[in-house]
Amino acid sequence: MVARLAGVVLVAAVAACSLLQSGERPPLGVSNGTDLAVIVTVNGIEAGRFAAGVGDEIDVNVLPPLPWSVEARTTTGRLLTSMDVQPGQVFRRQLPDGSTQISGALGRVDLSCGRFDMWAGGPVGGPAPGPGTPGDCMP
Repeated sequence: MVARLAGVVLVAAVAACSLLQSGERPPLGVSNGTDLAVIVTVNGIEAGRFAAGVGDEIDVNVLPPLPWSVEARTTTGRLLTSMDVQPGQVFRRQLPDGSTQISGALGRVDLSCGRFDMWAGGPVGGPAPGPGTPGDCMP
């Protein structure tokens, strides 16, 4: 089952300036807690290969400008999860009351061999990985 979250907003309010400047690419990262090797593409172009159990940030300086269509696939081409990242979607703002407003994008899938996450903005917590379904860890 693919869980797709976009625009994760922890505190809703409008104020202060975004920490990302117009045209700036947000951090893009991966946490591959599965037994599968995964290929991440951005707008159809390979952005990184992640071995089983590997997580890392992707060098956004080599990526095209936003918007991004990000996909995670097995080495045989099976789609695991995807997310879209739009201009202005990813930000972190300090509000006048001292709280912080955060927005980002997340692609997540829970398989029987572990969880795969990819994010724009920063890693996202959440509940423990689900059990997946038998056979979902075939490449």
